[in-house]
Amino acid sequence: MNTPFLTGTQVCLRSLERGDLAAMADWLNDNEVTRLLFMGLWPTNVEALTAQWERDRQSPDEVTFAVCDAKTEAFAGTTGLYRIQWVMRTGEFRIFLGDKKVWNRGIGTECAKLMLNYGFEKLNLNKVWLGVNSENIGGVRAYEKAGFVHEGILRQEQYRNFRYYDAIRMSVLRCEYEKLRDESLINEQAAK
Repeated sequence: MNTPFLTGTQVCLRSLERGDLAAMADWLNDNEVTRLLFMGLWPTNVEALTAQWERDRQSPDEVTFAVCDAKTEAFAGTTGLYRIQWVMRTGEFRIFLGDKKVWNRGIGTECAKLMLNYGFEKLNLNKVWLGVNSENIGGVRAYEKAGFVHEGILRQEQYRNFRYYDAIRMSVLRCEYEKLRDESLINEQAAK
């Protein structure tokens, strides 16, 4: 495995590599994995993912990481900051956990926290936002645990499974992140 760029307790984040794309293609073609996501509307293959991967690698406005199990180093999905607006200092958080073995283990929350730290501490962003299907209860819960705040509802924002879904817009501002970070440090020191 490549050297991890960011490390948590359960996951490490490294650069996304060409060798990861075959697993991603399988996950993107799995309706159970994509049923509440904007992805998975069309069948995909490694060639299409390779073209997208090449574009993303060249863009200064997209930062994508491979999500790997910290113990086994197994590739489990992707996360990153996208559509970064450098003047407004905003970026969109996304996560895609395709490996079903890592679902419901708190990995999404940990990835969100790592990306918030990266976005605010390294990229000097002021706001990190996301959109999530309103019926993705586990995702919403994970984002709330990471500190994301509900901004509003985008009505009938997504069409999947023969119907329209609302999307929830959530975000974290730098001042909110700093408060969470400072409280976390106080809690860590109190536990010692």
